[in-house]
Amino acid sequence: MKTLTILVPVLNEEVNLPILRERLDKVLHGLRDRIVPEVIILDNCSADRTSVIAKEICAADPNWKYVRYSRNFGYPGSLACGFDLATGDGLVVLASDLQEPPELIPKMVDLWEQGNDVVYGIIEKRNDSNLLKTLGAKIFYQLIYFFSESRHPRHSSDLRLISRKVVNVVKSMREQARYLRGLVHWSGFKQASFPYDRDKRVHGKSTAGLWYSTKWGVNAIICFSAIPLRIAAYFGMVVMLGAVAAAMYFVWARFYPPSWSLVPPSGTTAVIVLLLFAIGLNAFFMGVLGEYIGRIYDQSKLRPLYIIDEAMNIEVRNPIGSPLPPQASNPG
Repeated sequence: MKTLTILVPVLNEEVNLPILRERLDKVLHGLRDRIVPEVIILDNCSADRTSVIAKEICAADPNWKYVRYSRNFGYPGSLACGFDLATGDGLVVLASDLQEPPELIPKMVDLWEQGNDVVYGIIEKRNDSNLLKTLGAKIFYQLIYFFSESRHPRHSSDLRLISRKVVNVVKSMREQARYLRGLVHWSGFKQASFPYDRDKRVHGKSTAGLWYSTKWGVNAIICFSAIPLRIAAYFGMVVMLGAVAAAMYFVWARFYPPSWSLVPPSGTTAVIVLLLFAIGLNAFFMGVLGEYIGRIYDQSKLRPLYIIDEAMNIEVRNPIGSPLPPQASNPG
């Protein structure tokens, strides 16, 4: 019988967590003849009663485990810890806000047992978003697909089941700037998808606002593509060629002015406009370059991806998440 680890990242989910536990227990009870479950609650330093409720759940059921960090390390850092602690033959990432229904897990297990190493959900309908957020998500998914050099599936979500060998590959990637969907897809192996509708959030408000979503989209692009840097170089070459062509034309028009000739406008207005455009363009592309350099700087610090403050029902040998894979961080 296979073992299955279910990661549940939480942040101030005191209302949703008991509902999730009830629904997930029903699902796991139906799979009791096929899998042995392990549920790990990953608490990103919640400020409400989430930790109290999580400990009560763990005290009642040893299959439920709890980890709390020293501070909020963000969603990617939280999942990095979950991947390090997971012991199952497979791993499922499940949102605690119940927008991804736990009732989809049996379908994912079916596809896993058919020999697929990665089973991921494709969002067909978003019941959680307003029109602006839905439109923005569609635009960002198209941009991510266009810019990504590994062609990530459009509209895929973090709801996925991953086999042990894929988990081990992702664990070895100790990147500070992490995009889980991209890391899993980049690893390769046999993959299968299934469609589903994203539900509304049961309680509370999402912390993923417009600014957060924008940063998430930019991070996804930069993590898996150098195309923005190439665009800056290509655009610069086009501008330079255009400037050379314009200069040659104006010199020719000065000595041989045809009746239809385009001559430079007089005064300083055109000069000011062109200078401001050039300065703004340079600043924009320097910002793009700075994003890549900043990630190199962050990675060079070798800071841990997470720090565990406390745990329950689970053995934590190294409470500090090493920025290096095991074979590199412990050569002895």
